[in-house]
Amino acid sequence: MERDDVLEYLLEARETLDNIEKDLLHFEKSTLDGSLVDRDLLDTLFRHFHTIKGSSGFFGLTAIVKMAHAAENLLDYLRKNPEDQDEDTLELLITALDYLNELVEHEESSPSGGDFFSEEQIQFLTKLNNKNESIRVLHLQNPEKLPSAQTNDEFGLFGDDITNENPKEEFGLFTNAKEPTVVKEFGLFVDDSTPKPNQEFGLFQKPGFDLTKEKIPKPEENLKNEKKTIIKKDIRIDTDKLDSLLDIVGEIVITEPMVTDHQDISKLKLENFQKTALQLKKLIRNLQEITLSLRMVPIAGIFSRMERLVRDTAKKTGKQVKLIISGEDTEIDKSIIEEMYDPLVHIIRNAIDHGLETPEERKEAGKQPEGTILLTATQSGKEVWIEVRDDGKGLSRERILNKVISLGLIAHTDAETLEDKEVWEFLFHPGFSTAKEVTDLSGRGVGLDVVRKNVTTLKGFVDVFSVFGQGTTFLIRVPLTLAIIEGLVVRKADTYFILPSIDVKESIYISKEPINELYKNNHSIQYRTNQISLVDINLLFGKDSDLNDQRILKEKYVIVTESHEKQMGIVFDEIVGSQSIVIKPISPIFKNINGLAGCTILGNGHAGLILDVRKLISQHLSSVTI
Repeated sequence: MERDDVLEYLLEARETLDNIEKDLLHFEKSTLDGSLVDRDLLDTLFRHFHTIKGSSGFFGLTAIVKMAHAAENLLDYLRKNPEDQDEDTLELLITALDYLNELVEHEESSPSGGDFFSEEQIQFLTKLNNKNESIRVLHLQNPEKLPSAQTNDEFGLFGDDITNENPKEEFGLFTNAKEPTVVKEFGLFVDDSTPKPNQEFGLFQKPGFDLTKEKIPKPEENLKNEKKTIIKKDIRIDTDKLDSLLDIVGEIVITEPMVTDHQDISKLKLENFQKTALQLKKLIRNLQEITLSLRMVPIAGIFSRMERLVRDTAKKTGKQVKLIISGEDTEIDKSIIEEMYDPLVHIIRNAIDHGLETPEERKEAGKQPEGTILLTATQSGKEVWIEVRDDGKGLSRERILNKVISLGLIAHTDAETLEDKEVWEFLFHPGFSTAKEVTDLSGRGVGLDVVRKNVTTLKGFVDVFSVFGQGTTFLIRVPLTLAIIEGLVVRKADTYFILPSIDVKESIYISKEPINELYKNNHSIQYRTNQISLVDINLLFGKDSDLNDQRILKEKYVIVTESHEKQMGIVFDEIVGSQSIVIKPISPIFKNINGLAGCTILGNGHAGLILDVRKLISQHLSSVTI
């Protein structure tokens, strides 16, 4: 068996296991609250485990076969005895799913011939087999519990007619009519007799229904209809190939203005050329957007994984939690989704463990005993906003400030003047990441510095909003993609810089404007009704600002940038224009220079440095306050 074939199957197995997890969680929600067992859902779960067992056997993955077969046996029992469904059996199925995921992951990374690789897996399989054996013995001792006409047919589809033995049909579709019936493939039955069939999969006839009036589709028509439903419009593509395609398109985006705006033809009057160049620019723009969309995937994949997290954390903490998901069809770059998993896991786990109250505490506060976590995603321009909101007890300003003061991050006299949003910012300080400190702060500070670091790496933001006694909201804002950005190209002397358009608030041309100098390299300028910091890009490279010897700003462009509602003006000589920028990795030579996010090649052939505006603002404001 080729290794590539095994890896391809394991990828498909992962998708099947993801579907099993979704169905198991849905099954738990729909049964443990006292509702009737959904037979269709049980059949679906049975088929999923059956598929995993059969396909894994073909590839010689014996451990997966044994685990899936044991889970399949338990599901077969539940299908025959749905009233026996309880938390214990469901926990066994979920644990079996976890071990199947472990086995698939292990086989992907380090092939072991398909055998078990831990003692815990073998012990659990023994426990699961013992459970199935005890069930079998129990029913041998109490056969009256089983329906008298029940047979053990494949897929668990049984007929109820004792007097008329029907032959075992393919897929287990049986009829109970006393008169012989014509059985057609795909479960299409023609019944000329009066008895009412009682068939599985919902193929029922209403009492008194006249079959002669019902138009039965021809087999040819059914085949045509079925073909329409099973046609797939998607194919599996290696992400490395997509990355290569994106790189090539990026080079085309860079090269196009180098050709159409070349200096050799810039002074010539070529009307037809300009029209063709404009059409080429439009087509390349469309090609760029389509190529980027190939990497866009719905955020539903990561959102659905949060359901399991909520379930397990709620059980460990003894709390009742309901997760409400919306906006899961919002699309975002695959590379960003992969990096968003850990921040979401941490925020949601803390929301349950420390944000939501116990059922008793919620009742005392006049709330429903079941807490709610709302997980939403929306697209806003070139960003995706992910919001995690709980209806728990909210953040305690007093406790946070006490911890901040004890750590020496702020003086006691300054604490009372802080606004709430400034207090919440301390939660992202590394000093709030230990378990002991988490207990003192109701857990809202643990590891949030790592959350912000991960999101900042994605050029995103994390904001916190809270009302004491009502709940807390974490808002994560990340760009749709990191490969190509819209940027404002500017020039300072002979060097070109790019500022991401998302960070630019306004551009201003100043011919004569007074400058306020607080001290060396620290200047400000009047911007509308406020004074904002004014910096020279020379500071980025460790040089003194050109503004030190000036009292008036003449013939300059000021780009007003904004981050976390903090504004800063950066001085440049010229604004070249706005264009799509393909981000290239920065040379190690510049690794010690803060404030650079990458580089690119501009249409005029010059290299351009992409500025990390948010880091520049944070760095400058921190130096001002010292």
